[in-house]
Amino acid sequence: MRYLENKFIRVIACLFLGGAVSELIHISTGDPNRPETSNFTLLYAIMFYIVFSIYLKRKKI
Repeated sequence: MRYLENKFIRVIACLFLGGAVSELIHISTGDPNRPETSNFTLLYAIMFYIVFSIYLKRKKI
């Protein structure tokens, strides 16, 4: 978790996790071969970034 204190690394990790979660939800909610009409990758990435930031802030206190 020490690496997540660097904002650049945190942003890259959150974008990766957001994309992975978005794909897992898309695959698990129906036919995986259908076209994806909405893409919530950025929304999930922002949520992960907020959660990681809050966690790191509380960890320092």
